[in-house]
Amino acid sequence: MRGFEKKGDMKSCGRKAVFFYLLFFFFSGFHFLSCYKEPPLPPPGPFITPETRYPIGPGDIIEIKLVPDEIGVSGQYEVDEEGRLLIPIVGEIYVVGMTSIGLRVHLQKIFSDYIKRPYIAVYVREMKSQKIYVLDEEKVGVIYVQRPLSILEAVILAGVSPKDDKLSRIYIIRWDESKKSSDIYSVNVEKILKQGDFTQNVYLKPGDIVFIPPKYTKNLSEALSFYSRVGYSIIFGLGGIRVLGIVK
Repeated sequence: MRGFEKKGDMKSCGRKAVFFYLLFFFFSGFHFLSCYKEPPLPPPGPFITPETRYPIGPGDIIEIKLVPDEIGVSGQYEVDEEGRLLIPIVGEIYVVGMTSIGLRVHLQKIFSDYIKRPYIAVYVREMKSQKIYVLDEEKVGVIYVQRPLSILEAVILAGVSPKDDKLSRIYIIRWDESKKSSDIYSVNVEKILKQGDFTQNVYLKPGDIVFIPPKYTKNLSEALSFYSRVGYSIIFGLGGIRVLGIVK
């Protein structure tokens, strides 16, 4: 009988331990949510004009047109991983950091040594070096950009659904090279659409990760695992990455 009493006591203690364990996690989660502070808006950047264009980088496709072209220069070229273009007659040119206008002026000077009054045109046909990632629970997408992109444009290109996605709280994860860590900001796109509050329509930077959470949080564990889900999506979602759009 004593043995049975001991077993009964052990079961009772086990139930109490589980109860207090669950109670501890419940109040811990409640405390976390009550103390949670919404991340701020990103700090204002420099004034951006519609003509602003990002510089050329590795992986970009550049088209060059030369008139007259008796040496076969005209065509498309890809910037290699070291930031160089290999052009007939001229050889290797380091182009990272240049704009299409800057590259045109540079080539104009070079070809003036070979051709009398050359006409040069330079176009960035594909810019793959500057990108913004957009992710939600199910997919990861990338937007290639040649110019600054606003959060509202990114949301539209991503094809988000106001029924399923939480537009009132969209997170921007931005790497800070000086601190060697990421900063997290939040914006309210719903205010832009319903109240015309364009202070929320911040501009994104190349490399930014835009995280769009679901409209309804299913449970407490989902709320507590926000950072884990973002990390998981970035690590495992990139295998199925898709192009959401190209902004020129």
